[in-house]
Amino acid sequence: MSRTCPECQNQYEDEILHCPEDGRDLSGVEPDDELIGRDIGSYRVTKLLGKGGMGAVYMAEHPVIGSRVAIKLLHPQYATDKKIVDRFFNEARAVNVIGHDNILKILDLNVTEDNRHYFVMEFLQGKPLQDLIVPEVPMTLDAAGPILLQVCEALQAAHESRIVHRDLKPDNVYLTVHKGKKNFVKVVDFGIARVTDDSGASTGKTQTGMVMGTPAYMSPEQAGGMTARIDGRSDIYSLGCMMFQMATGKLPFPGTSFGEVLIGHLQLPPPSPRSLAPAIPEAYEALILKCLEKKQEDRYQTMRDAHDALAQVMGQLGISRELPPASAEELAAAATGTKTRTNPGGVLKTPARPALPRKTPATPGRPMMTNATPFPPFVPKSRPAVYIGLVAIVLAAASGVVFFVRQQAGENRRAAERAAQLAAQHIGEQAREAALRAEEEQRRLQNDKIQLSVVSEPVGAIVEVTWKEGVKGGVTPFDLSVPKNASVRFTFSKKDFVSWTTDVIADTPKVVRASLLAEPKPAPPPRAIKVKSEGSGKKPGQAASKEDDIPVEF
Repeated sequence: MSRTCPECQNQYEDEILHCPEDGRDLSGVEPDDELIGRDIGSYRVTKLLGKGGMGAVYMAEHPVIGSRVAIKLLHPQYATDKKIVDRFFNEARAVNVIGHDNILKILDLNVTEDNRHYFVMEFLQGKPLQDLIVPEVPMTLDAAGPILLQVCEALQAAHESRIVHRDLKPDNVYLTVHKGKKNFVKVVDFGIARVTDDSGASTGKTQTGMVMGTPAYMSPEQAGGMTARIDGRSDIYSLGCMMFQMATGKLPFPGTSFGEVLIGHLQLPPPSPRSLAPAIPEAYEALILKCLEKKQEDRYQTMRDAHDALAQVMGQLGISRELPPASAEELAAAATGTKTRTNPGGVLKTPARPALPRKTPATPGRPMMTNATPFPPFVPKSRPAVYIGLVAIVLAAASGVVFFVRQQAGENRRAAERAAQLAAQHIGEQAREAALRAEEEQRRLQNDKIQLSVVSEPVGAIVEVTWKEGVKGGVTPFDLSVPKNASVRFTFSKKDFVSWTTDVIADTPKVVRASLLAEPKPAPPPRAIKVKSEGSGKKPGQAASKEDDIPVEF
């Protein structure tokens, strides 16, 4: 997709929001998308809904029936990468295996004639759970409970089908209107889901040490890159992070960097939810903290166990599991797919009446002059009256001149003020445009960087990081950014431990981990034991000579 600048007609990638040629703001220019209006399968693409690193999602309609669907297409540059194509279609296969009402339905998958991989999903009219979460504002269990119970039911069905979601978060829980009720859950985005075997162990081929998912909601086994240990209990930990955030308005580990968040999941205990929001019921706090246990065996063992524990807490507090009824506006939006508008005050405005012409009344005692009224006869004035009249004319003229000068000065002053305002506004616009260009350049540079987190066991190792264009160093744990796809070498060293070196390709954000081995201690030197030789002839108490001492080595 691209954007065309209306000023110079140059085309740029749709991520560019300001024309480099003339500085024109392109944020309001709709991208030129060749897929809009195109038929894919039985549907015609009508609108771009969103896009990510691997693909884009469009709204489409059936040209005859009029039904709406969402179509997810893989970006063309990945069409020849078998691993990415398999991962893309993995979402459709995983969801098709589960088949639960609280999980987004996949209707079809295929490849277009020009090798565009896609699958067709049901179109959801609603909003993500993230929209209900207000930072620093706790959500009551009355509102959160019915939503969380549905999430548990959806994920229990997935786990029973041996599917682990691995990216459970509020953005992947969609709230819709269903049968007159709102907040009906649809769990979406099984793009990095994992199939497990009968014992619950992962059967996928994700490289050991690779970190996949969203850092704020990762389980310790995900954060540590221990892919072989990821199972349904990993989703339970992510559910605990969601519960914590909904109950307190904060994340359990809100680090300022990727590595800081991961270390929180790996090593730090979560804060007490009631210390952040005292109104949280104690039983609900205990439930949240059990989901957030570092060890998998200390958490709830199944989503059914977490569901039943939550339902029991809600029952003890008298909280209903029923979903709230949808408002008339929400029902209309769900039915039509559009947002309804209301008159805020409910006031009908009456059109203003046309103004009637105003009549000027006649002055009492003085007849109004008409065309038929003769002018009064001319009467010569006396000289004093003439002088007085001349003085009055001069004074009036002088007053007019003073008034004109003042008016002109005022207009000049206003013109100067207006010019100054325009100049300041122009300078401000230039400064804003320069700031936006700098921000865009910074964003572009950041997009070309990959974040790596370096950790070691034990901590405190000195690490030298080298790649083709640069060298950096640090003491574990620490984070650093390196050029995307660079080959990076890490050399770990620590006193009394064996140095260790590893090479990493910086294609995705990841954790670089080293477990250092203690240096072997040298064997102690041989000890010499003095043995008195026989027949020395020395009497007791007499000092022995050096020749009498025979060292024996062990």
